Amino acid sequence: MIHISPRLILCSLLCLAAASFACAADESAPKQSEPQKELPAEVLQALFPEAAEQDPAKISAEAFLRMARRAPAGESWAKMEGTATHRRSGSSAVKDTIRVGIRFTPKRVIAQLVFAGNEYYELGQTFDTPPVFTQETDVPDKDRTRLSLYGIMPSDLTLGFLYRDLVREEKPESVKMIDCRVFVLKGGENDYVRVWLSTEYFFPLKAHWFRTLPDDRTKPYRELELGGVKKENDFYVVQELFLFGQDWRTRVEFDKRDAGRVEEAKAPLDLFLSKDDETPAASAPAADADAGKDKTTDKEDRK
Repeated sequence: MIHISPRLILCSLLCLAAASFACAADESAPKQSEPQKELPAEVLQALFPEAAEQDPAKISAEAFLRMARRAPAGESWAKMEGTATHRRSGSSAVKDTIRVGIRFTPKRVIAQLVFAGNEYYELGQTFDTPPVFTQETDVPDKDRTRLSLYGIMPSDLTLGFLYRDLVREEKPESVKMIDCRVFVLKGGENDYVRVWLSTEYFFPLKAHWFRTLPDDRTKPYRELELGGVKKENDFYVVQELFLFGQDWRTRVEFDKRDAGRVEEAKAPLDLFLSKDDETPAASAPAADADAGKDKTTDKEDRK
């Protein structure tokens, strides 16, 4: 299963996904018309020429993370629409709509997540030092959202977990036959994430969340995986996103996808929606919202 890097245009979700990203394809790469299940190596190599100049397995942890966090060179956008299906042990599956719009620039990422038709999340991720993630939320009930029921964090869309403070580097591992460096990062009190990053392409293969500093016996309360990509207008966009918890799982499928480069500083007019553009959905059923709680401060980061 292929997972997407910070340079891939989310949508991820999201990242969010998110997760959910798209990636600019190498124009010299052969054209493909069939759905693609693996991201071509030549596409990722074109995005990460730095890997050819130094051995990524030997550079410092700080230098490696800087490479993984680098901003995209150009400007691009992606739109994705689909459904999220969630199932908990002993309960029937539930399904809702999901829509993601993302704008990538060399300075920051701007994203909008519309979930279940009436939950709006406006997100921003800067590439400053230190980087800053911002979120503005407009939902009917902030204490019980459908997004949290599904175990989705809005910051997944911008790969916010990569910008946490480094705690330690662990023993390298291979994931899906791809060599990875493994890092434990801390975002706050009782908030840790272990990330597997490819040493060849500097992108995350998977991420596990913990409420305590993890060791070999600690079980994550949440896992994120991205998989299934397809070429759209010379970009690769995510078809599926997977989230897992101790007694639940969520699958996000994007059946409508579009992506492109920003020409003359313009993106599609409908990249981001207003509330009037969506039909309200039913209120969220009772559920444990902690699995998808996002520990961020609501701030505006959209212009």
